Amino acid sequence: MKDQLSGAIDARAPQLIALSDDVWRHAELGLLEHKSSAQLAAFLGAAGFSIRMGVANMDTAFVAAWGGGGPVIGLLGEYDALPGISNQPVPHREPVEDNPSGHGCGHNLLGVAAAGAAVALKELMQAQGLPGTVRFFGCPAEESSFGKMWMVCDGAFSDVDVVLTWHPGGVNAVTFTSSLADWVYKFNFYGKTAHAAANPHEGRSALDALELMNEGVERMREHMRPECRIHYVITHGGQSPNVVPDYAQSFYDVRAATVPDLVPMYAWVEQIGQGAAMMTQTRFEPEFIGAAANTLANGVIGDVLQAALESVGPPAFGNEELAFAAQLQGHFPGCAERALRDLEARASHIRDTRVCDVVLPLDATEKPGKGSTDVGDVSWVVPTGQFSAACYAFGIPGHTWAATACSGSSIGHKGMLCAAKVLAFAGARFVTEPGLRAAAREEHQRRLGGHVYKSSIPEGVTRPPMPFGDGKGK
Repeated sequence: MKDQLSGAIDARAPQLIALSDDVWRHAELGLLEHKSSAQLAAFLGAAGFSIRMGVANMDTAFVAAWGGGGPVIGLLGEYDALPGISNQPVPHREPVEDNPSGHGCGHNLLGVAAAGAAVALKELMQAQGLPGTVRFFGCPAEESSFGKMWMVCDGAFSDVDVVLTWHPGGVNAVTFTSSLADWVYKFNFYGKTAHAAANPHEGRSALDALELMNEGVERMREHMRPECRIHYVITHGGQSPNVVPDYAQSFYDVRAATVPDLVPMYAWVEQIGQGAAMMTQTRFEPEFIGAAANTLANGVIGDVLQAALESVGPPAFGNEELAFAAQLQGHFPGCAERALRDLEARASHIRDTRVCDVVLPLDATEKPGKGSTDVGDVSWVVPTGQFSAACYAFGIPGHTWAATACSGSSIGHKGMLCAAKVLAFAGARFVTEPGLRAAAREEHQRRLGGHVYKSSIPEGVTRPPMPFGDGKGK
């Protein structure tokens, strides 16, 4: 099976690389991934998958399916970019002129690897007459509106047995690090315009209110639990200094270890906004953008992914790629040393600190995470496992221009092809070994402990708002 799966991915490697580069060049923001989702859907459709677009009221969400009945193996794909971090695939700062967005989280690689694995797994099942369904989930807006959460609430995962996914990273590893629960909101303040010099007393500044809210949140930080995170940007603060601004907006991520921890923390943030509005005689309106639950680990799936990762082996990087990586690291002094410290005991296995060229041993210690992902929501309704493959220079931070450069380079390509094989190998085992599926399901139920997943979507909200407007800040 492994030879057939590996051969299927190797045969399509040029096509997969070209597809990932197309998505990389499009660099479309959340819920605006029209070209990226269409190309991925077309690739899977040409391979014999049925395509259902517009899932969960999102134009760029889709499900591609092949086969019928059980078992149902799900593979997750993402393809949204991030604003303001575009870069050419070169080891120095050189933004793309016609698009300020960039794939600084490698989602161009993430979605294409999963699509390649889905096609390879389908061909294996078809050739061997294996029963079951392969389902690829095209998931938009992971960086903003958390598209998978909306898909979960729409029932897209209701009959899936196992979900497999991966993420580009600096190491080849399976870990049980969780992610933080995250609520994403825009906070809108409405005031009254006036001439800022002639009659400021007639105005009410929405910007004053917004600044007071941000200052209140800064005072809140001292009393947050250590694992919590809050960060924001001001997306609108007025247009001219001689006009009292009647509208201002901030864009917030509020994160905590679990959703129950997050509820009172977010309530505090909203109270600060209400207080700021009272102090400035303005109107305050929160706008829900998306939510993500913390991730629920699954040791059975983790073991299968670890075995698959060790079977495939790490990507093989050449001298040019190692030099590329070293140049990138030069822009982030100490990044490799910090990454080694983060790996703790596993750091001793790293042989080359330019690009990870080993598969790290399994670390089954469950640790709190720092980032957030809507994979968390999927993990609360389906047994889910994930891993990382080396697609970046070792230690460089994600969500940066340097990560964008790697995602469009041969370093990213090689990590992507490695990940596609790991997903396919693991998927084949869950298709052919019912005992593994049962064990994963039993562990999932044990970890749930009777908990029933509950949506964080406020009442009356039926679809995610556009987090980035038209993608140009409008």
